[in-house]
Amino acid sequence: MSNKWMQLFFESEIPFYIYKLYKGDALIFKFYVKCKPLIIVFYGTVYIMKVFTNGESIFLAILTSNSIIDFSSNSFDSNYIYYKVVALENTYFIKFCWLEYITHFKYLSTVVKLLDLFRYTLQQYENSSCILLHKSTRYRVIQLLLFLCREFGILNNNYIIIPFELSQKTISYITGSNPITVHKIIHYLINKLFVKYAVNKRILICYASFFSYLQNNKVT
Repeated sequence: MSNKWMQLFFESEIPFYIYKLYKGDALIFKFYVKCKPLIIVFYGTVYIMKVFTNGESIFLAILTSNSIIDFSSNSFDSNYIYYKVVALENTYFIKFCWLEYITHFKYLSTVVKLLDLFRYTLQQYENSSCILLHKSTRYRVIQLLLFLCREFGILNNNYIIIPFELSQKTISYITGSNPITVHKIIHYLINKLFVKYAVNKRILICYASFFSYLQNNKVT
């Protein structure tokens, strides 16, 4: 776990807090009136859901290390929504107030690094948005698996391992799909020998045949 951000905040005399989120756990965020908090993911991977008071939710993004979480721009609908940040693996955050940062910062290099985080985070939001482009649940699930293989996959001979637990319930949350439908799609992919669940059906393995299937069906 890198401590470069802690060092920067110590040097800049900016008040900050450190949080650890275990895999599967979540943080809930609502709009803050007095303090505009920013949160740096400095180790780990999370996904973010926008949750409405009627129980409906929308997937926003999958973020990894050196991303920044900022919900302060959405005050207009703060009475009707909250944000849920769920850890896909053990994750560490640094939380600080933007106004205090502006008041205390002394090092231009720190400002530049934060701007780099914003740019990187925007790229991750754009990459994540491709998951929900498809109307078909099957292609949403497939696009999610492709995204995870591309962004986090570990190549091992003729297959790629997604290196953190990914339950079918999590897949249904991210794709906005019915869990039963997701189960049928995953079962179909397993029967076709495209993917495999290992270690108590949590670690997903995608075989080379899966990518041949995507190429043949022009899924990118």
